[in-house]
Amino acid sequence: MAERQEKRFPDWAEQERTGDMGWIRENVHLFWPLAQQGYQQVGRGAIVVDTTITVPHPGGVGHLSGYVEQKTVEEIGNEETQRLVREYQPQGEFVATLLKTQDRVSSYRIAVIPAEHREDLSSRIE
Repeated sequence: MAERQEKRFPDWAEQERTGDMGWIRENVHLFWPLAQQGYQQVGRGAIVVDTTITVPHPGGVGHLSGYVEQKTVEEIGNEETQRLVREYQPQGEFVATLLKTQDRVSSYRIAVIPAEHREDLSSRIE
């Protein structure tokens, strides 16, 4: 008899996580340079995006965002975000923290693969 595999997150959280990751992937061209510049200026930290506020810009609408140093992350008190900031490798990773409604916070450690090292996966799809 096969054992039932326990889910790590409820369905709604998995769906939200999938959406967050897709959105981060769409905006990595903005986040990666911001993370690199932030690290060079103030050291280890995280990109924080307030998803509860929309701001119009010439290309449509966006969210307020910025790079926050590790000291500020520690003061905020979110343990998961603190751990991610302590552990990420700034040469090829950054931490993205999304502030959400109902005082929720979702943080992700994102690995960035430089374009010259990306494999063309289209040849592997049958």
